[in-house]
Amino acid sequence: MKAWSAQPAKRVAVVGIAALGAVSLLGGCGFETRQQAAAVVNGEVIHESDVRETYDQLKAAKLDFAENIVVTALVAAPLLKDVVGKSGSWKPDETYASVISSIPDATDTTKEFVAAVALIQSQKMTPADVAAYRADLKKADISVNPKYGSVVQSAEGPVYFTIGQQTPNWVKPGGNTAPVTAPATAPAQ
Repeated sequence: MKAWSAQPAKRVAVVGIAALGAVSLLGGCGFETRQQAAAVVNGEVIHESDVRETYDQLKAAKLDFAENIVVTALVAAPLLKDVVGKSGSWKPDETYASVISSIPDATDTTKEFVAAVALIQSQKMTPADVAAYRADLKKADISVNPKYGSVVQSAEGPVYFTIGQQTPNWVKPGGNTAPVTAPATAPAQ
């Protein structure tokens, strides 16, 4: 009888180990995707490789944007596109066309970046567009790779947030500025 009662316990243990393994493998996929993400906006991943390629394409076209600005515009792009798509207040214009024509083989991500920047610079968003965008921005689920910093909401436009490094709360300005020296050690005998 003892051998029979141990058998179900072994099966439960094996099934439990297998389930934990499957969960960790599935969780690993999500972790890997998040590691490779520059940002995630409402579940849509902006990949590091896309940010880098957009940055490189812009640089080759003599357009100087820092990587965190590229990430900022790519985070704002789908929210902006949704708002102006509904209102029809902006469509890709001559600024967009001119910039895209200067970037041979522009990727879709680069086109999204250029569209977002051209829209912002056009200043054609209506007050209703801005209100809808800000409402969508407040509801948006945005996470950013710590490499770029964090999202900081702002009351100032044009995108009403920034992405960048913040001073950690453990760094106190004006604190002890005396140099740190190593403790004296006794000579070896």
